[in-house]
Amino acid sequence: MPKLVAIKEKMGKPTLHEVCERLDVMFQNMEYRGEDKLNIVLAALSFCISQLNNEFDDKEVANLVVELLAKYADKTIPR
Repeated sequence: MPKLVAIKEKMGKPTLHEVCERLDVMFQNMEYRGEDKLNIVLAALSFCISQLNNEFDDKEVANLVVELLAKYADKTIPR
């Protein structure tokens, strides 16, 4: 009978290449399903920056997010 090994024991720490590759595939899938690429990027960027904000509790980060989204949010509205 084969030995059962927990998957966590077999997998190592993800490389930067693996993380980027998985994000790219996720973005492609969402775009395939009909979402605008800019909306996907802005949502992912907002999420990542909020995670940084949670990690470092930096209030300046929130201001940067608002500024960045204000610059591009109007471009996501269909005309």
